[in-house]
Amino acid sequence: MAVTGIGTYASYTNSYGNTQNAGNKTGRTYKNAHEYKNYLTQKYDCLRSRDYSVNINSSLLSKAMGDEKTKQWLEYNLSLIPKTIEQSRAYVAARGAKILSYSITINGYDSMSSVMCTQDEVDPGTEKARKELEERLEKRKAEKKETEERLEKQRVEKQEQEERQYNLKIDGKDVDDLTGKMVELVGTSIPIGVTENGVSAFDVLA
Repeated sequence: MAVTGIGTYASYTNSYGNTQNAGNKTGRTYKNAHEYKNYLTQKYDCLRSRDYSVNINSSLLSKAMGDEKTKQWLEYNLSLIPKTIEQSRAYVAARGAKILSYSITINGYDSMSSVMCTQDEVDPGTEKARKELEERLEKRKAEKKETEERLEKQRVEKQEQEERQYNLKIDGKDVDDLTGKMVELVGTSIPIGVTENGVSAFDVLA
């Protein structure tokens, strides 16, 4: 399902085109892909984040070392990812959920994908939640002791938490493409389906 304040792929192309025209060449060379990856990790926050992961295909790294167009495309998208993640969180929060994990994979030039796991937020202090819990406990009150009731409550709450988790996978051409598809999916009014084990998987292809 899984974002931004949000540009379409066309707007991304325009922005990236402007970046290219600006001539953002460093002239720096690298001995190997490992050295180039270390340089990128130091330069871009998204590659050091502990809140989400960004993976770059090794073949793309090697190509970017010798191809200025690929290098600029890669680094431009890396610069957009932190903002994209924050906007993703905002969109998901607006649906009453939170992001548990988020990973982005840069597969190659004009090819990216993301996987997001979200969980619906339920306030246990709401009247509805309290009523549901009281009804469940009441049915067992006559046959269970106080300790047994407490254990049963924990079991039910854990199950409800698992049933509110979704795994979502998106494929796209770049950060803005992933963002647009995520916004489209998160913004839909159609309820997210749940399988028998309580986990749903979604694939949105480019």
